[in-house]
Amino acid sequence: MTTGQRQQAIIVIDDDDSIPLGRDQDIGDLKSRIEQAAATSRFVDFRTAEGAEVSVLLSPVSRVRIAVLPRRQDPLDIPQPAGFDDLPADLM
Repeated sequence: MTTGQRQQAIIVIDDDDSIPLGRDQDIGDLKSRIEQAAATSRFVDFRTAEGAEVSVLLSPVSRVRIAVLPRRQDPLDIPQPAGFDDLPADLM
């Protein structure tokens, strides 16, 4: 998987919504941090394409997928993930 180029990447954690990553995100470093965190149940921080800082608690049973998309001439039309306001109260 190409990690040195500034391509658009998407992360999916535990089959939840896909989150577009910031183009400046070092995918190789992120994968290493995910592997270390999943072994001992720790948080991993990353930045979304919109600049939001996200922390995700990973465990040995977490499933994480990262897709590095091919370069495109036209910008991607990625739906924006819902904010915390849309979560049910019992999940907060």
